[in-house]
Amino acid sequence: MIFSPQYPSYRRQQILFYYGIYRLMLASALSVLALMPLETMLALPRLSADSFLYAALAYVIICIIGLVVTVSGQMGSIPTVVLLLTDILMQSLILHYLGGVETGFGNLMIVSVAIGSLLLRFQHSMLVAAMAASGAVYTEMFSVNTLGGDNLLQAALLGVAFFAVTLLLQYLISRVRSTEQLARAQADTILDLRHLNELIVQRMRTGIIVTTWEGSIRLMNHAAREQLGLEQPTFWLPRDMQKRMDTWQQEPGKRTEPLQMGKDRPLVQLNFAPLQDSPKCDLIIFVEDTVRVQQQAQHLKLASLGRLTASIAHEIRNPLGAISHAAQLLAENPALDEADQRLLSIVRNHSNRINTIINDIMDMSRQPTVQLEPVILRDFLDTCIAEYRQGQAKPNDIQVRGDPASWVRIDPKRMMQVVINLVDNGLRYSELRTGARKVTIRFGTLADTGQSYMDIRDYGPGIDKDQINHLFEPFYTTDASGSGLGLYIAKELSEANRARLFYTGDSNGGCFRILFAHTALQE
Repeated sequence: MIFSPQYPSYRRQQILFYYGIYRLMLASALSVLALMPLETMLALPRLSADSFLYAALAYVIICIIGLVVTVSGQMGSIPTVVLLLTDILMQSLILHYLGGVETGFGNLMIVSVAIGSLLLRFQHSMLVAAMAASGAVYTEMFSVNTLGGDNLLQAALLGVAFFAVTLLLQYLISRVRSTEQLARAQADTILDLRHLNELIVQRMRTGIIVTTWEGSIRLMNHAAREQLGLEQPTFWLPRDMQKRMDTWQQEPGKRTEPLQMGKDRPLVQLNFAPLQDSPKCDLIIFVEDTVRVQQQAQHLKLASLGRLTASIAHEIRNPLGAISHAAQLLAENPALDEADQRLLSIVRNHSNRINTIINDIMDMSRQPTVQLEPVILRDFLDTCIAEYRQGQAKPNDIQVRGDPASWVRIDPKRMMQVVINLVDNGLRYSELRTGARKVTIRFGTLADTGQSYMDIRDYGPGIDKDQINHLFEPFYTTDASGSGLGLYIAKELSEANRARLFYTGDSNGGCFRILFAHTALQE
């Protein structure tokens, strides 16, 4: 089995730098040892003090040159082999002048062999080990001829130790590298899963906020920012949310009060849950749009009601048609007096009202289908106003103001129903209060979110606060002559066009705002 440990270039450079410091310290210590008086070194059977000194000083110079080369540039495999073989040669020479393996200096050569095992491939590291073993054996052979003694077995065992260290380190490093590769692959997988989870969280329509126990925000998705109006990056929960979190922390089983961060923001319900089963752990906050939840419940409730009312409306339409036809024929009778004509007018008016209610019910039971396309708001409103005025006998004042460059992606036919409905309501309520049929339409782009909007404002009495929450419910109306389905259908059609319809009026007049989807999300 051939092992091939590979280190990153910066790690190899770091190991070689520390090894260069070690070599320089070893060479300096040997030089100091060579300069000491001979009588203090009786334990070392040195062959020649001068030769030992020259070899130690030469080793110091070689170590300095090697350290400079290591620091100045990247060291590849071949320069590293040359560096280690030079070390082995110099250490073998010094070992010879000291007196052989009996002095114990040969054990220090294991450091060079170990460095070779760490940084080099199997073949090169075995070359370094073979060079070290040969140096130890030949040095001992020369020492035997010069100083006497018989330590060849010790030198041979030292050479075997060099090979054993090389093989052991090569095996251990190979296992470490395999573990590192597995850990890196698992880390990449975990990172991919993290990115996937973040993408899923950001795409969720339910608002998600992850906070610490104290209220420091760790994660917030786009839906939560939009529902709460937190367009700018923030690091702490808003004060109203913090109060509700404190209330939940004191009583985890208690449902917190709904929250609305602004007039143009939906009413949301905050649900808290701990991320770990430990005290004061991180929390996850689910921000749910109560209007959307109510709409889902309303859709479920109206699903069966719609089918029932549609069938009833269809059955009513036939006798209603007969009544209307009979009223028309009766109106052609010249013998009718003024009182009979007035009664006949009442029949026709109520027949028309019932027919309008039937049409609204039929529209409510149908699922609106839309085909979105880019539309310039100014041109769209001009078309809507012209269409509305064609069927009106009374004069009306409809003023349109806004940025001519504003555009949205909508279904013009479906959205025209919404605008005409709101304009007609506004003109009627303005006439009730001021005697003049007047409505102002403003449109443009919100500076904080970049979303296009349209405000349809009348000059009527406005709507009471206790009626606003029920304003878009089906069959709810503040006008005795209305069916209570106009605003409900208008809201349904707005949502089908990826827009939100809500009331923003006050005591000075009623105002309905249509907030279109962001242009970046409409492509």
